[in-house]
Parts: sequence; C-alpha cells; structure tokens
Amino acid sequence: MNTQQLQCFLYVAERLNFTKAAETLFLSVPTVTHHIKSLEEELGILLFYRNSRVVKLTEQGEKFYFDAKDIFLRMQDVRDQFHNYMEQETVLLRIGCMTDTELEKLEPVLKQMRKSYPHIRPKVIVRDFYDLKNLYENQQLELAIATYGLSTQSSFKKLRVYESYAVMPPDHPFAKETELTFEQIADQELITLPPKCIPFQRGNKFQENLTLHVQDHIHIVSEGETESILLAKCGYGIAILPGFLIPPQEDIISIPIVDTKNVEYGIYYRSREKHILSFIRSYMDALNRKK
Repeated sequence: MNTQQLQCFLYVAERLNFTKAAETLFLSVPTVTHHIKSLEEELGILLFYRNSRVVKLTEQGEKFYFDAKDIFLRMQDVRDQFHNYMEQETVLLRIGCMTDTELEKLEPVLKQMRKSYPHIRPKVIVRDFYDLKNLYENQQLELAIATYGLSTQSSFKKLRVYESYAVMPPDHPFAKETELTFEQIADQELITLPPKCIPFQRGNKFQENLTLHVQDHIHIVSEGETESILLAKCGYGIAILPGFLIPPQEDIISIPIVDTKNVEYGIYYRSREKHILSFIRSYMDALNRKK
C-alpha cells in the first residue's frame, strides 16, 4: 500500500467519478483505475461498484475510507516534516514561455509561490518556440508554457484551446462582423507572425492558405504579438493571432476566423513535485481569471 494508491482511492471515493479524480490528480483514468485495482488486490476486497452509469463505494469500501483517510494524512504529515527539513535549501525553478504575454499571467502565480514555497527561486526565460524546445529537451527548464508540439518526452497539461483571430481597430469595415473566413480577409493587407512564434501545423488549411497568400500579396511579418497589435491599431492591416496572444484591450476588436485549426496551449513538465503541481494549478486559475 502506498500514498499514490491511497490518494487515488480517496479522490474517487469523494467524487464518485474516475474521470474527475484523474483530472484533479493530473493522471490518466487508466492509471487511477490501475492503482485502485492494485489496492483492492492487496486488501482482498472490492472497494467500488462501477458500471457505465454509476460509481459507488461498497460496504467494505465505506469502512476502509476512514482508515485510508487517517493513514494518508499520517503519511502526508511525515513527508511534510521531511520536506520542511529539505526545503531549507534554495531551489531554482526555470520557467520558459514564448512571449511577453505570459508574463502578466505569471505575476499572481509567482506571488502565490513566494508565499507557499519561499525556498523556490524562479527564473523566467522568454524565447521563441524553437529555442524553448531546445532548452526544454536539454533539461534546462523545469516548466515550459507553450503551444502543443514542444516535446513528446514529458507530460503536457492542456490549459486551453484557442481559435485564431483577426485583430483590427474598432473603426475597421469588418469590426462589426461576428466571424470571418479566409476568403473575406484575403484581399486585405495582413500582419502575420513568423513560424518561430507559431510553428506550422500539418493539416491546418488556414495556415496553408495564409502561407500561399502572403507569397503573392503585400503583408507584414512582425516579430511578435505586441508589434502585430500596434500595427493593426494604427491601420497597417489585419493582425492574425491565436487567442492566447491577445490581451484584453478596449481599442482593438478580435474576430474569430472560422476556417482555422485551433491551437492547443498548456504547460510541459517532467516532475510531479508539490511546487510544480501547485504552479500548474495557480497558472490555470490565473488563465481563467483572464477570460
């Protein structure tokens, strides 16, 4: 019997839902199921009744719940005492992100981390997608906030799925539209990001059309989202940006482009240490507050 088995049992017992328990623990449903099955085999009892519609504790499971809770809390207490001793040393937490837009979201997260983990010293590194990929794969970052595809060698917590948007000033002729297609904006001067900011996605027809379009039309390639939005506000064209790069501003209009492939955005991490998981939860909260 170990803490992972007990934690999985307690989370499922309190939620009566394997999927919700797995999401809270940053585990897959099969992993949670495996831990509970192993615990049942070790104890020689059935802990849950489970079918396609309902999950509930067995009578033996209900009795075991209180013992499991007590054992888990005692194990946590011992581990916390050990961690408190070990945490006297300063630990560097290297966080990589792709743009300056993430820095605003990081502020409340790092403030909370300073209170909860005073021994942690964060270092924030802003690089383009490919530099970030190189740093992460060479284990020079503990965390990387990026679009999907950065690494296949570690865990990825998807935080949001973003559409691409056409960004323009409020007086633009398209500003009152609720959505746009590529055909509608094809005769406009466009402001795009280079691949180092948003890597090319296979099967993304919009990116394919955009790549072909800019070869034969006047357009601007900006160095980042800040320049793109500035130029769009000044009337130099329509900026094409994914939603996570668009800050809330009253002097710009963002209209979804309907024929695009959505961009997955989240956090890459290798370790399940307590401060890492705490960072991920805090960043999720900060992201939700920015909706």
